[in-house]
Amino acid sequence: MKKALIITSLVALLGASAVMADQGFGGGKGIDRMKTFLGLSDTQAVQVDSIMQDQQVRMKALREETNQRIQALLTPEQAAKFQQMEQQRGERQGNRMGRQGNGDAPDGN
Repeated sequence: MKKALIITSLVALLGASAVMADQGFGGGKGIDRMKTFLGLSDTQAVQVDSIMQDQQVRMKALREETNQRIQALLTPEQAAKFQQMEQQRGERQGNRMGRQGNGDAPDGN
C-alpha cells in the first residue's frame, strides 16, 4: 500500500513537471514567457531560471532513483519491459520538447 502511494505520488509529481514544461515555463523561451507574463525583472528571471534548472536536476535524480527501486522489485522479464517503457517515454518527451522548439532535448532518463 505504501509503495503504491509513493509511486502514485511520484507519477503525479512528474506529471505536474510535464505540465509546467508544456506551459512553456521550463527554461529558454519559457523564462522569457514567464518574464513577460509575470513582469519579472532581469534579476528575478535569472533567479527563476536557476530554480527551474535545479528542479530539473532534482527531478532527474528522483526519476533515476525511482526507476532503480522499481526495477529491484521486478522479474528479469518485467525489468526488460520496464526499460523499454522508459525508453519510449524518453522518446515521447524528446518529441514533445522538439515541437516546443526550446532545444533542451532530454537524455531519455
